[in-house]
Amino acid sequence: MRMDKTNNNRTRRNDLLLLTGCLLAALVLGGLWLLLRQGGRFVVVEQNGRETARYPLSENRTERIETEGGYNLLVIEGGEAFLRAADCPNLLCVKTGKIRYAGQSIVCLPHKLAVRIVGGASGLDAVTGG
Repeated sequence: MRMDKTNNNRTRRNDLLLLTGCLLAALVLGGLWLLLRQGGRFVVVEQNGRETARYPLSENRTERIETEGGYNLLVIEGGEAFLRAADCPNLLCVKTGKIRYAGQSIVCLPHKLAVRIVGGASGLDAVTGG
Protein backbone atom coordinates (compact mmCIF):
# COMPACT_ATOMS: atom_id res chain seq x y z
CA MET A 1 0.00 0.00 0.00
CA ARG A 2 2.83 2.37 0.76
CA MET A 3 4.21 1.79 -2.72
CA ASP A 4 0.94 2.94 -4.32
CA LYS A 5 1.02 6.18 -2.35
CA THR A 6 4.61 6.87 -3.43
CA ASN A 7 3.78 6.28 -7.10
CA ASN A 8 0.74 8.55 -6.79
CA ASN A 9 2.84 11.38 -5.30
CA ARG A 10 5.48 10.94 -8.00
CA THR A 11 2.81 11.10 -10.72
CA ARG A 12 1.36 14.30 -9.27
CA ARG A 13 4.80 15.88 -9.09
CA ASN A 14 5.55 14.93 -12.71
CA ASP A 15 2.18 16.32 -13.80
CA LEU A 16 2.93 19.61 -12.07
CA LEU A 17 6.39 19.77 -13.67
CA LEU A 18 4.89 19.14 -17.11
CA LEU A 19 2.20 21.76 -16.59
CA THR A 20 4.74 24.30 -15.34
CA GLY A 21 6.99 23.61 -18.33
CA CYS A 22 4.10 24.07 -20.79
CA LEU A 23 3.05 27.34 -19.17
CA LEU A 24 6.62 28.63 -19.17
CA ALA A 25 7.04 27.72 -22.85
CA ALA A 26 3.77 29.50 -23.71
CA LEU A 27 4.90 32.64 -21.87
CA VAL A 28 8.28 32.66 -23.61
CA LEU A 29 6.73 32.15 -27.07
CA GLY A 30 4.11 34.83 -26.42
CA GLY A 31 6.78 37.27 -25.28
CA LEU A 32 8.89 36.57 -28.35
CA TRP A 33 5.88 37.10 -30.61
CA LEU A 34 5.18 40.48 -28.96
CA LEU A 35 8.81 41.56 -29.28
CA LEU A 36 9.37 40.42 -32.86
CA ARG A 37 6.17 41.53 -34.61
CA GLN A 38 6.67 44.36 -37.05
CA GLY A 39 4.66 47.50 -37.33
CA GLY A 40 3.25 48.06 -40.78
CA ARG A 41 4.08 50.83 -43.24
CA PHE A 42 1.20 50.64 -45.70
CA VAL A 43 -2.51 49.88 -45.82
CA VAL A 44 -3.31 47.87 -48.95
CA VAL A 45 -6.88 47.78 -50.26
CA GLU A 46 -7.80 44.81 -52.45
CA GLN A 47 -11.05 44.27 -54.34
CA ASN A 48 -11.74 40.90 -55.96
CA GLY A 49 -8.15 39.89 -55.15
CA ARG A 50 -6.57 42.86 -56.96
CA GLU A 51 -4.78 45.73 -55.26
CA THR A 52 -6.73 48.94 -55.89
CA ALA A 53 -5.08 51.33 -53.44
CA ARG A 54 -2.10 51.67 -51.10
CA TYR A 55 -1.89 54.31 -48.39
CA PRO A 56 0.91 55.09 -45.92
CA LEU A 57 -0.05 54.11 -42.40
CA SER A 58 1.74 57.22 -41.15
CA GLU A 59 -0.72 59.65 -42.77
CA ASN A 60 -4.18 60.19 -41.28
CA ARG A 61 -6.94 59.98 -43.85
CA THR A 62 -10.48 58.77 -44.51
CA GLU A 63 -11.34 57.02 -47.76
CA ARG A 64 -14.75 55.90 -49.01
CA ILE A 65 -14.26 52.66 -50.93
CA GLU A 66 -16.99 51.95 -53.46
CA THR A 67 -17.53 48.33 -54.53
CA GLU A 68 -20.08 46.60 -56.70
CA GLY A 69 -21.94 45.52 -53.58
CA GLY A 70 -21.80 48.77 -51.62
CA TYR A 71 -19.30 50.90 -49.74
CA ASN A 72 -16.82 50.75 -46.87
CA LEU A 73 -15.37 53.74 -45.02
CA LEU A 74 -11.65 53.21 -44.34
CA VAL A 75 -10.02 55.34 -41.65
CA ILE A 76 -6.26 55.58 -41.10
CA GLU A 77 -5.52 57.35 -37.84
CA GLY A 78 -2.60 57.33 -35.42
CA GLY A 79 -0.79 54.51 -37.23
CA GLU A 80 -3.86 52.24 -37.21
CA ALA A 81 -6.45 51.39 -39.85
CA PHE A 82 -10.08 50.39 -39.40
CA LEU A 83 -13.39 50.36 -41.19
CA ARG A 84 -15.66 52.91 -39.55
CA ALA A 85 -18.78 52.13 -41.59
CA ALA A 86 -20.11 49.83 -44.29
CA ASP A 87 -23.45 48.91 -45.79
CA CYS A 88 -22.95 45.14 -45.71
CA PRO A 89 -25.56 43.10 -43.80
CA ASN A 90 -23.55 41.82 -40.81
CA LEU A 91 -20.87 44.54 -40.38
CA LEU A 92 -18.23 42.01 -39.32
CA CYS A 93 -15.64 44.12 -41.12
CA VAL A 94 -16.50 47.12 -38.93
CA LYS A 95 -16.52 44.98 -35.79
CA THR A 96 -13.01 43.64 -36.55
CA GLY A 97 -11.51 46.77 -35.04
CA LYS A 98 -8.15 48.44 -35.57
CA ILE A 99 -5.12 46.87 -37.22
CA ARG A 100 -1.52 48.12 -37.32
CA TYR A 101 0.91 45.20 -37.58
CA ALA A 102 2.21 43.60 -40.78
CA GLY A 103 0.05 40.60 -41.66
CA GLN A 104 -3.14 41.83 -40.00
CA SER A 105 -6.21 42.25 -42.18
CA ILE A 106 -9.87 43.20 -42.27
CA VAL A 107 -12.12 41.38 -44.73
CA CYS A 108 -15.59 42.27 -45.97
CA LEU A 109 -16.84 39.18 -47.78
CA PRO A 110 -20.10 40.66 -49.14
CA HIS A 111 -18.11 43.41 -50.86
CA LYS A 112 -15.17 41.15 -51.81
CA LEU A 113 -12.89 43.64 -50.07
CA ALA A 114 -9.71 43.08 -48.06
CA VAL A 115 -7.75 45.71 -46.16
CA ARG A 116 -4.37 44.54 -44.95
CA ILE A 117 -1.23 45.93 -43.39
CA VAL A 118 2.06 45.32 -45.16
CA GLY A 119 5.64 46.29 -44.67
CA GLY A 120 8.02 46.45 -41.85
CA ALA A 121 11.51 47.78 -42.26
CA SER A 122 11.81 46.31 -45.76
CA GLY A 123 8.31 47.14 -46.98
CA LEU A 124 7.50 43.44 -47.32
CA ASP A 125 4.74 41.65 -45.49
CA ALA A 126 6.31 39.24 -43.00
CA VAL A 127 3.56 36.66 -43.49
CA THR A 128 2.90 36.58 -47.23
CA GLY A 129 6.00 38.24 -48.60
CA GLY A 130 3.92 40.85 -50.43
